[in-house]
Amino acid sequence: MSPKTIVILTPVYNDWHSFMQLMNDLDQCAGDLQDARLEVIAIDDGSTESLSVANNETGKYKYIREISILHLVRNLGHQKAIALGLAYINAKVPCDMVIVMDADGEDQPKDVAKLLETSQKSPGRIIFARRTRRSEGFIFRTFYFLYKIIFNILTGSEISFGNFSLVPGNLLNRVAHLPEIWNHFAAGIMRANIPWSGIPTQRGKRYGGKSSMNFISLVIHGLSAISVYIEILTVRLMLFAIIIIVVGIISFLALLYVRYLTPLAIPGWATNVAIGIVVIMFQAILLLALLAFLSLNYRSSKLFIPAKDYQDYLLNLEKIHAD
Repeated sequence: MSPKTIVILTPVYNDWHSFMQLMNDLDQCAGDLQDARLEVIAIDDGSTESLSVANNETGKYKYIREISILHLVRNLGHQKAIALGLAYINAKVPCDMVIVMDADGEDQPKDVAKLLETSQKSPGRIIFARRTRRSEGFIFRTFYFLYKIIFNILTGSEISFGNFSLVPGNLLNRVAHLPEIWNHFAAGIMRANIPWSGIPTQRGKRYGGKSSMNFISLVIHGLSAISVYIEILTVRLMLFAIIIIVVGIISFLALLYVRYLTPLAIPGWATNVAIGIVVIMFQAILLLALLAFLSLNYRSSKLFIPAKDYQDYLLNLEKIHAD
């Protein structure tokens, strides 16, 4: 039986030092991968700094057979870079599975063996690595906790993992054709109802530097995940607007009933309450109309499908190591 080909896909933006450290750690851990052929494709997400060939030390690896850098025409963010990388591999690189991981060290190379082991027990499923604990600051963890609650309320789903995952080769073509992964990889898999499982892993120590995930990037990341469920979100908000309109109508009719059909006295502030109810109902009607328009516009718009449109964002492929 020929060895399985595993492609490691990792997005990189300027942090080439961490990327090379990841290569070293991967090569050291690759002995546990059951004689698999290991290839690495780094997605250069529009970096302004280049990887120095002099610092690459090409040829020192024992298990890694190839290392390539796929350069993008501009910076798009990790989620879109991952989508483009998956589409490229699906079209150009025959393999048995793809490991998606970050290059900063927080996704530990030693956990790749755990993903493979779980995949063998659950074939035909995408395996996500779920961090058992986060080590960021208190404020970040608080807002991340709130993000997960808001995500669950708005979408009806729970998300507790990131990009670190194993995609079996027989699911790669299906994943590459998902427009949802253009905004958020993990949420896109969940939204498409592709079979997946999760395993607990420990967050690794960063190779160097500070995380680029601050409050603003967390908000953008959260909105990207929620946008995958735009239709569900729209329906829920429309139902919320309808409830407000119904409650407003009932409240307004109750005021009219008490005012004209009962001997009960109406306090002076009742007029202000009635005006407030009318204003809220009017705003709810506008929200309902806006949401209906957005939903119809979304369903009639052409979606970006990575497998079909990925070449528009590729600059060139640079091979820096080959065995």
